[in-house]
Amino acid sequence: MSSLKQDLTALFERDLNRIIENLKKTPEGILWEAPEGITNSIGVLAQHLTGNLNHFVGKGLGDTGFERDREREFKNKPIPKEDLISDIEDLKHTLPAVFDDLDDEDLENDYPMEVPFEATTRGFLIHLYGHLNYHLGQVNYLRRIMSENG
Repeated sequence: MSSLKQDLTALFERDLNRIIENLKKTPEGILWEAPEGITNSIGVLAQHLTGNLNHFVGKGLGDTGFERDREREFKNKPIPKEDLISDIEDLKHTLPAVFDDLDDEDLENDYPMEVPFEATTRGFLIHLYGHLNYHLGQVNYLRRIMSENG
């Protein structure tokens, strides 16, 4: 496995584990709530990240057949915390398998799905990691300001 693929595997796993840690620390009663002026709850952000990565990495690069329902990701329709965590655990197995199947040429080719900007697969994977990290910060911040025990 190339150095980039090893780095991406380690970084995605680390930060998906951080999402899981935040979910475990979030009381079920606030998982689907957001403070006034905030659009997305912790639960919505977790659903969105799972859908996004399953779509762009799982389906886009790994041909997993995942069918994304982006609209559902942003609905504050509560599902159990354990289901959110299970979905992320599944994703933690999907990503390394997909990364492992990519060769250096794949990484340098144009990303194979329609995306909002032109990018190589390498560039788009880096973008996806930034997206994960951005929302991880939101999840962590929301959990701390909404939880009594921070």
